[in-house]
Amino acid sequence: MNYLIMGGGRVKIKRKASMVVLSAALMLGGSVALAPSASAVGSSACQFNSPDVNFKVSTSGARFRTGPGKRYRAIGTLYRGDSFRYFCRTRGFENSWSYGKILKRTTTGIPAGTRGWVYSKYLD
Repeated sequence: MNYLIMGGGRVKIKRKASMVVLSAALMLGGSVALAPSASAVGSSACQFNSPDVNFKVSTSGARFRTGPGKRYRAIGTLYRGDSFRYFCRTRGFENSWSYGKILKRTTTGIPAGTRGWVYSKYLD
């Protein structure tokens, strides 16, 4: 039990110390840069829009994500034959991410209408 109390105390000290450093930096005219969160970005990351085009997933095990990249949370997994309606992508089709929605419930149970991102090379 003593170890847990000591461990808890150390965590509180570290938190207080970081707040003191942050406060001092701000009072001295510094600024704080925060990393962007990996939350859903929707179509805001699109660079190329397209008329709505339907695709089938061409591989098994493609991650369907909240944003265009591996740092974004996976909503689920797409498998060969799952239907995807493409709206736009991040750049040229090679090495890009495509934004769209699921047309009908996927093999893994992602509901129809769910919007998200998939790596473009996995679409056929």
